[in-house]
Amino acid sequence: MDLRVSLSVLGNRSFRLLLAARLISASGSAMAPVALAFAVLGFDDRPTALATVLAGNTLPQLVLLLAGGVAADRFSRRGVIITGNLAAALSQAGVAVLVATGTADVARVALLACVTGAANALMTPAMNSLLPQLVDARHLQEANVLVRLPTNVLRIAAPALGGALVALAGPQWVLGWDAASFTLAAVLCAFLTLSGAARTVPGASVLHDFRTGWREFARRPWIWSYTLSGTVVVALWLGGYQLLGPLVLDHAGLGAAAWGIVQGSFAVGLVLGGLVALRWKPERLMIACVATGLPMALPLAVLATGPHLAALATTAALAGIGLDLSIVYWNTALQQELPADVLGRVTSFNSLGELLAVPLGYVLVGLTATTTGTTPVLLTAAALILLASAALFAVPSQWTIHRAPRTPAPRPATA
Repeated sequence: MDLRVSLSVLGNRSFRLLLAARLISASGSAMAPVALAFAVLGFDDRPTALATVLAGNTLPQLVLLLAGGVAADRFSRRGVIITGNLAAALSQAGVAVLVATGTADVARVALLACVTGAANALMTPAMNSLLPQLVDARHLQEANVLVRLPTNVLRIAAPALGGALVALAGPQWVLGWDAASFTLAAVLCAFLTLSGAARTVPGASVLHDFRTGWREFARRPWIWSYTLSGTVVVALWLGGYQLLGPLVLDHAGLGAAAWGIVQGSFAVGLVLGGLVALRWKPERLMIACVATGLPMALPLAVLATGPHLAALATTAALAGIGLDLSIVYWNTALQQELPADVLGRVTSFNSLGELLAVPLGYVLVGLTATTTGTTPVLLTAAALILLASAALFAVPSQWTIHRAPRTPAPRPATA
């Protein structure tokens, strides 16, 4: 397909505003983890201190994702995104001030991390369900690619840049920019023009909204089977790649520099996957989604058998390409197949399902690797990722999800 046709979505003013907001916000969010880690180490170098802060950010997302899904369908999605960005800006600004004034401690920073996590939980379903109200159905896949590209590009260089800025100026300035980036994103989103406002039934209770979202999720096997598969795949991928990867390279004498090369290769793969998705538009969206997720097992297999740095970097890049393609096709399928007024709730059920087993996955992988060694754990994780993904080919409804015809937006399910 002509690349100019794929990029024609950039002619949409509101989409350009969203893209700018994502780019600015990603520039702060990509550097913030480095700054936060060194900020915490500056006042408390115990591993439990950083773990407490990170848990403070993660747990509210698990608890509040479903509430965010209801909010995305019940209120203005633009308003929800603006509110979430401003809340995150205030919390990150608070951390920056605490660090700059020397008054930071674990309790205060963890509390503000909870606010940031809650803001992300509020925004995520609204952001995931916004595109059908911004762009024509013909351009959904391109739009999904382009909103991911800024974050993926910044993942290549931003952590290193963030580390350099922390060393030169201190973590408070990087955290301050993160707060400013959230604020600028909120301002840009205030000018978005949305079509066909998605709202739930007027006067319905929150519980009614929740039940309606669950029914829409549960009656579509292609969605809940993919979510169940993701529960296994995401937990094993994070446990095998993110947790054991640095450990294996360290034991092999390759060290942090080698892990940086692998992570950079993965980020480059994500960008390349987005570029491929601008041109490759398969007819069977979900079959393409499932197939492109299979390469995620490759880096785990290489880690178990060596690791050889060149092979590991190559397979990490392939996993990145496949993962970004899979996410783009998944998001496009959801936006094409689901009624607009339940999209936020259904995506929140999916997000929660994929995150639910992550803490348990970290614990099980860590304990098992300590007992048996990393090789059997990594090989088992790679095999289970392949099995959990390939099992989806046996779900008949996965084969029925085709690229949607160019029709108007779907009617509300609650009409």
